[in-house]
Amino acid sequence: MNRPEAKAIVESGITVGQIKAMLKRAYDAGAVNESQSKVNPSVSNSVTFNIFWKACRDENESEVITGIDELGARNVLREFGDYWEGYRPPKRESFKPILKFHHEQAMNIYEE
Repeated sequence: MNRPEAKAIVESGITVGQIKAMLKRAYDAGAVNESQSKVNPSVSNSVTFNIFWKACRDENESEVITGIDELGARNVLREFGDYWEGYRPPKRESFKPILKFHHEQAMNIYEE
């Protein structure tokens, strides 16, 4: 998920329970692995997951995220937002440039 999408979701008002559910889906899908984190490229996805999970593990699930905690919510959405309920990532259009090239028939190497 990109930054503007994450910011729009957080500003609409999300709860700690929704973040926990998203993290559980990401964990079950195997997204918590050794690949590089989007939020902090110096650590892996596993380290990022551990930080976010510990931050919301003991919180009240019905609590709406506000204030300074919105920054953390935006970051967790950027990292694991593909597992947000109802989120469908935009389709990427593949760009194939039209290249001009020269063509000749291959020589018959057996009829010389």
